Amino acid sequence: MPRDLTLPDNNMSSEASNLKPVPDTPKSDDSHRRSRRRSRGNYRSEKKIRLLKIVLGSCLIAYFLTVAFTWMSMARTGNEMEEQTMQLRKQGKTIAETKAELQEVTTERDALVADRIPGLIPLDYDAAIAIDDQYIRNIIFTLVSNGRERHYEYRMVMHNNTLSIIKPKVEILLFDDVGIQVGRAVVEKSNATTEVDRADLDPGEVRSYSSSIDLFRIEEPRYFLLSIKEAPIPASEALREHLENVVEH
Repeated sequence: MPRDLTLPDNNMSSEASNLKPVPDTPKSDDSHRRSRRRSRGNYRSEKKIRLLKIVLGSCLIAYFLTVAFTWMSMARTGNEMEEQTMQLRKQGKTIAETKAELQEVTTERDALVADRIPGLIPLDYDAAIAIDDQYIRNIIFTLVSNGRERHYEYRMVMHNNTLSIIKPKVEILLFDDVGIQVGRAVVEKSNATTEVDRADLDPGEVRSYSSSIDLFRIEEPRYFLLSIKEAPIPASEALREHLENVVEH
């Protein structure tokens, strides 16, 4: 009986001694794979971070360059504007001085021309020029331009502030800037703006005349002169006036 019990134990120990441990291969591969994945992820993250840093740095550099360029441009523009402002001020001062000199020369010329031809009046267009005369109230000159052609017209208002019938004879004389006559117009009955049958004016009558002025020199008129005379009244008109006075009394 004892012999049979020991034999099985020896066989089992020999079989156990012949067994080899089995390597844990799947667990080791999984850990390596996970490690490689973590390494790759870390590398990609670092690469992405470096790329973002490069982009951010480029943006910052571009921003600072833009700010610097803008500042330089604004500084240059400010300097240019300051120079232009100074030039404009100088030009304005020069223009003002030139205007003053021109006005002085014009005044001297007007005085010389007036001394040369007494009674000359500076000619202004489209303005009612008051005339200090008992027969003429005012006169307006108009420049009519048609391409290269230039025509001159007048509109005159006559009045009779006397108690008698009058027959004024008026001539309009035009002169250039040195006092040389360049045009002439005679105010006639046909030039009245309303139809009239006689040239004389009754006491208190106001009449308007309008016509063109003929130029015999191609020069710009600068002055004008009015030659005003009283024409003799015919005997019939004088008799009519006398009769009206008698009737009134």
